[in-house]
Amino acid sequence: MELSTSTNITAFCPDGKKNPMTYSIELCAAAGYRVLDLNFCEVMNPHSRMRDDDWERYVDEIGELGAKLGVKFTQSHLPYYDIFGMADDAQSRRMEEWIRRSLVASARLGVCWAVTHPGTVYQAGQDMAVSLRENLNYYAPHVETAIKYGVGIALENDFEYRTRPYQRIYCASVEELCGLVDAFHSSAVGVCYDFGHANLTGGFHRQNLNRIGSRLKAVHVQDNHGMSDEHLMPFFGNIDWKEAMAGLAEIRYAGELTYEIQEFGRNVPNELKRHVVELSLIVGKHLIALYEKALQETGMRTGALNEIAGRRTGLGR
Repeated sequence: MELSTSTNITAFCPDGKKNPMTYSIELCAAAGYRVLDLNFCEVMNPHSRMRDDDWERYVDEIGELGAKLGVKFTQSHLPYYDIFGMADDAQSRRMEEWIRRSLVASARLGVCWAVTHPGTVYQAGQDMAVSLRENLNYYAPHVETAIKYGVGIALENDFEYRTRPYQRIYCASVEELCGLVDAFHSSAVGVCYDFGHANLTGGFHRQNLNRIGSRLKAVHVQDNHGMSDEHLMPFFGNIDWKEAMAGLAEIRYAGELTYEIQEFGRNVPNELKRHVVELSLIVGKHLIALYEKALQETGMRTGALNEIAGRRTGLGR
């Protein structure tokens, strides 16, 4: 398993300004990262070059920078919005174009899985069948685009806010997320499991991950205290990371362990950001050690069970 991080790890500055994606790539590579997740939500920054007419040149520059620094890009995050609730048609068209560009950019940069969020049809109230149908209709052309360019789309588990208006959110349930992914009947659609989001729905990471199984294509590693989506570094919230890594081991997850911890270092000045990145590497190595230990223990249990089964059937002689 390799450790990765979203490029948003150093995106925010204390004064409200944002650092460009290239800044994060350079800082992470200098610290020792060799795999990164490109956060194309950067396009929401008014100064993002993904908005410009020469956006493809910008994408090529990212690729050239990654090659120079020995960094590969295996995952990305698409820009997203309230797909069933935005009233501004012009803004919706802009968002759709930015999503298309991000899919194309992901493919050009070697990304395997682009992560995004299912939407909720709030007007339907508790009837999640409506959200299932509308997500299938909405994402169908995006899946076609992804297949055309050789990228997969990983849909992320959501969460429900614990403040008013206490709305029901589609795919806060892992069961709903699995049902949505299965309904596409496509190997180009999978699951991204966000540990922080799951913590806001009670945790149960081992149960959740065993339910997701082979659908799992990407993860977002982040922590919180179970009340809000804090996007903290692991061990700075209340998630049981030993249990979480055991869940990944039980399903033999073979992808990257990818941070999404942009809030952890939001107020850290740029001259100190490298320490946030360095600490994330130390913590990540510990998480991978927990995963490898759990994988070994799982293998030993499986081997013992197979041996017992063999004895019972005479196959162990």
